[in-house]
Amino acid sequence: MKDMNKRYTLSVTEEVVQNPEFQWGRGGRIEVYDRDNKGNGYAIFEYRFFIPKELFDSFHSLFDGYMTDHPIRIAMNWNE
Repeated sequence: MKDMNKRYTLSVTEEVVQNPEFQWGRGGRIEVYDRDNKGNGYAIFEYRFFIPKELFDSFHSLFDGYMTDHPIRIAMNWNE
């Protein structure tokens, strides 16, 4: 949802996966930017993800560029 009046903007940044054992997936981060943060240009929150390759395009489309008045919070239990 592109609405320039919304306060928060989400951005998806993909990162390279170099480990051969994890070539089945794609990873990166979702960054949250606050328009009311005096224009400092830095993300106020950052969430890492690693998902199967076949989900990435849908995941990217869902979050990248999304604008909202309510900041997101993502919590996952990252146990190996």
